Amino acid sequence: MNTLPIPLLTRLREFVGRYEGKGTNHTGDSFHADFLLDDALDGNLIEVRFRARDTENTFHEERTWISEDLTSNKMALWTVSSNTPGMLRLELIEDKSDGSYLSLLTFRLGDPEDKSRFREQIQIGLRHDRAIEYVYSWGVPHEAFGVKSKALLKRVTT
Repeated sequence: MNTLPIPLLTRLREFVGRYEGKGTNHTGDSFHADFLLDDALDGNLIEVRFRARDTENTFHEERTWISEDLTSNKMALWTVSSNTPGMLRLELIEDKSDGSYLSLLTFRLGDPEDKSRFREQIQIGLRHDRAIEYVYSWGVPHEAFGVKSKALLKRVTT
């Protein structure tokens, strides 16, 4: 895995704040997204609070934590959402920078090609323009893995 010289949690802390934006879900419907990126526990944890809602109501809500997994000495993301009955652990598999992103972080659970089980991937793109992209990919057993939901989020000034 390619990792950048500035520690991951330090880079995420530079984006701490409240964001809002528009997204598209797995059926192609648009939604409004609320996104909070917060620093917690003396810099040892980044917390994400995400909520997607259409014109009627909230249809997805989650709490996500990013920190080092001391059992594996790897960075990981733990998420609980209204779409799953418990917590999922996704390991950081890619951490890169390019022309669009200061950091593009890819966390994954399972092998995307393994159609015998559930697979999930969350990408967090910290963009040069200070916006955040939040992208969910998944595949349920016997179905293809692919991008199912994405949002572009801009900082809300208060």
